[in-house]
Amino acid sequence: MESNGGSTSRRAAAERIRRAIALINAVADEAGDEEITPTEIAEAIRDCLELSEVDRAPNVRRYLGEALDAVSDGMPADFVAMTLYAALGALREGA
Repeated sequence: MESNGGSTSRRAAAERIRRAIALINAVADEAGDEEITPTEIAEAIRDCLELSEVDRAPNVRRYLGEALDAVSDGMPADFVAMTLYAALGALREGA
């Protein structure tokens, strides 16, 4: 059985992924007065990759890497968001 610390770190990882998704959704919705750059989106995804929790659940690191590559390749925001949703789902499944 996993300790409460694992549950806490999993929640922290999920929260970081959700923040990255929110940032991408803001771009897709063209919400807000300030422009969000691909660099900012990539940094949000890199923040997720820094967490050790992404290595404890299958495929989370892979999906995050794919999302980062998609940003670099100029893919549409909805594609990047769907890849991040896949990472979030894999994180939940790995719990």
